[in-house]
Amino acid sequence: MVSGEESQTIEPEFRPLDPRVVRLWRLNYLVGFGVLLLMLLAGAVTAVLARPALRPWAALLWCGTAALAGWLSYWRPPRLYRAWGYRIDAQVFETRSGLFFHVSRLLPLARLQHVDLERGPFERIYGLSSLVLHTAGTHSASITIPGLDAGEAVRLRDHLVAIGGDDAV
Repeated sequence: MVSGEESQTIEPEFRPLDPRVVRLWRLNYLVGFGVLLLMLLAGAVTAVLARPALRPWAALLWCGTAALAGWLSYWRPPRLYRAWGYRIDAQVFETRSGLFFHVSRLLPLARLQHVDLERGPFERIYGLSSLVLHTAGTHSASITIPGLDAGEAVRLRDHLVAIGGDDAV
């Protein structure tokens, strides 16, 4: 039989990220690809000034790259959103992610050292936060859960701190 307090901490089903993360990821992709396209444009202009015969090829290459960037910015974020999930049970925090390469990570709650909240400028615009769970060890000994509602991220952080063991959090 599960006690009342323990039944509140068990979440057997994977929980999705906040749906607003799709717009956030699209914005991140557009900014990143925008910088790349500006650099490619500068390179194309330099090449065309040196050899004007390259103008149609440079234009074709730049337009093709811009179309690919736009398509990826639109196509990838909703699929990433559907691939992401997390759950907490009495002993483990588990995440799953990945489109082509599926990743499942387990973090025993007894090994949890500390929990951070991160909010970049675009995350603040959308009211989202990233939760970073750290264990002892190397840089790869942390798990980041992006795209959580800011209030939910604070609630989850506080919950993890409250259920942490003697050597945890």
